[in-house]
Amino acid sequence: MEIVHSAADALENSASAMEQYALGLGYTYSDLAGAWTWFQRELSRQTPQGNLSNVQNPLANTPPFHAVLAWYWWKKDPETAPINACFDDLVNLHRYWYEQRDPAELGLPAIHFAEESLIPEFLKNVYHSTPFKVQDPAFLGLLCRANECLIELGEALGKDLTELLQWQELTIFGLNEDLWDAQLGVYRMMDLDSGKSLRAQWLSNYIPLWAGVPDQEQAEKMCRSLVKGFFRENYWVLPTQIPTESASETEANEVVSPLLNRLIYAGLLRYGFNENANYLNKKALQMIGSYGFYPNYKAFMHPYDNIGIGQGNAADTAAIVLDMANGVLEKKSFEQIW
Repeated sequence: MEIVHSAADALENSASAMEQYALGLGYTYSDLAGAWTWFQRELSRQTPQGNLSNVQNPLANTPPFHAVLAWYWWKKDPETAPINACFDDLVNLHRYWYEQRDPAELGLPAIHFAEESLIPEFLKNVYHSTPFKVQDPAFLGLLCRANECLIELGEALGKDLTELLQWQELTIFGLNEDLWDAQLGVYRMMDLDSGKSLRAQWLSNYIPLWAGVPDQEQAEKMCRSLVKGFFRENYWVLPTQIPTESASETEANEVVSPLLNRLIYAGLLRYGFNENANYLNKKALQMIGSYGFYPNYKAFMHPYDNIGIGQGNAADTAAIVLDMANGVLEKKSFEQIW
């Protein structure tokens, strides 16, 4: 908690939007008032169209994680959460994606820049030039979860939810109709310029579990696919890309993202896969406890070498640990859904 609380300007100066989201989870337990101050100031940057430009790349826009944080902080302290003051801005933020990035009105807004993804560093390796047009299951899963949170906030405020419910229904239908790969048991990215799905098997493609997109039968297929492809005895937790079977420890370069593992953990909890979820939570906390707080980690277990990647004392990873150690606030709500 000390690392998170001492990083007073971390939300302002984060390298990516998803770092901001991760920090927001930790601020739930360390500085909720300061988090709301940042949040309202951030929403004040909205353009008339409703989008929020990315700080690192002004041509890109910030992914719509804000409603998820607003819901999270409201759940933590509903008496002081200023949700009425920010509700319309949050709706406009979602409206931008549906009106400006989904010309075919399929409910599947496309991302055009790596910074709009949950895995920007990996998309930069795929698309060396921008913009591109990709329907990304991870982004769409985040959007669905944000819609879901915004709907619950709107219910509490007595708002008209017609538009939000239509968006949510359309996106869930589109994901299951156009991006679901029944053979592999996972959602796939679609490149709209080429008309082809991307074959790379990324952990982020399982994010729709967190948002409640698949039905129970699909979720069971996803869990089996996830366990078969990503759970490895000699890995701490789940790498961002499916491991190469033949790679030795010295050859492997799989990376662990604490945030992606936290979202997958919540998704497994949502569908009642408690054994896998508890294993993931336990191993993630053990890994970070063993090596310290880093933005990412090498996937292979190592008894001596530090597997941390990047600068130590990373506030966003400390924030994720705070959230996971406190049991993630979604758990109770997910138990009520299913």
